[in-house]
Amino acid sequence: MVILKQKSNMILGLYDLVLAIAAIVIGLQMLQSNSGIFSEYPKEWLYKLPFTSWVQPGIIAILLFGAGNIFSAIMCFKNSFNMSWLSSALVGLMLLLCVITQVTILGEWYLPSVEFFAAGVIQIFISIFALATRKFS
Repeated sequence: MVILKQKSNMILGLYDLVLAIAAIVIGLQMLQSNSGIFSEYPKEWLYKLPFTSWVQPGIIAILLFGAGNIFSAIMCFKNSFNMSWLSSALVGLMLLLCVITQVTILGEWYLPSVEFFAAGVIQIFISIFALATRKFS
């Protein structure tokens, strides 16, 4: 059972790290919003959001989801169990809340929204699994 505890924490840490890298890459693309993927999004979306460009959401993505997931991954790799599952679950919950808020404001789903929502749900489930392997062993 000890091996299962270590593996669940390692899986959670690796998932957090993948999400951190993705958040930083997407955030950097948002910061360069004059070119690349975010120049293709409808300008009408920005008028509905409380931002004047994609730069502000890019900074939020890097700081909140990039740094938050890096912190969670470090806690997992350090085997700091109390902080690892909780911080991962909180970052996943924040991602879900951001997606729900964005969909509510824009009034529509688009493919990245579904992908981000799924990533947050998976992160929460892996966090719960890590907690369960710790509690019931």
